[in-house]
Amino acid sequence: MVFFRKAFLISPLTRVWCRAEGFAAAEFALLAPLLVLMYLGTVEVSRAINMDRHFTSATSMTADLVAREETLGETEAESDANLAGIMESVEHAMAPYDTTDLKISIISVKASSDDETDTRVEWSYSHNGMSAPSRCSAYTLPADVVGEGESVIVVESSYIFRPMFTDVVPGMSGDLTWTDKSFHSPRNSCVEYAGSQCLLDCDDD
Repeated sequence: MVFFRKAFLISPLTRVWCRAEGFAAAEFALLAPLLVLMYLGTVEVSRAINMDRHFTSATSMTADLVAREETLGETEAESDANLAGIMESVEHAMAPYDTTDLKISIISVKASSDDETDTRVEWSYSHNGMSAPSRCSAYTLPADVVGEGESVIVVESSYIFRPMFTDVVPGMSGDLTWTDKSFHSPRNSCVEYAGSQCLLDCDDD
């Protein structure tokens, strides 16, 4: 009789426990995909933020390194070789991220000696296929960046961010192209390229 009473009391508790386990399993099955998406999204966003910081730093670093130079070389080949060396240093600064899609153009822009709004390209350099304006072409600068007869180093850059979980995380539908621009005043009056002596002689001046 005592055994029957114990069995009678335990049986309902066992059924409730089994039901609770079943509810927990069902809730986990419903929440697991959402938790996985949240985790992958957090990883992707963190990766994008960190990569963007490296990209922004690379753009600013390029302009700063070039602006420190007084002369890049006596010939175009020598000047381009020095600029290529600077770009190699910048690519190392992007580590551990791939620099295959890092494109940069370096542009020296000079204002007319009697009109600071008349700004033209002294020289330009393209890295990794980035488009760069030709010498003596007009180049519009923001207001008050240069004064009359002054020059500035402009770096334009682009980078393609490729999400790792394109087919999993909503909103990560494809590659994203980032762009950036940096302005640095030369430490000296200008940065000489190919023995130009900082003289800009354009036919239509």
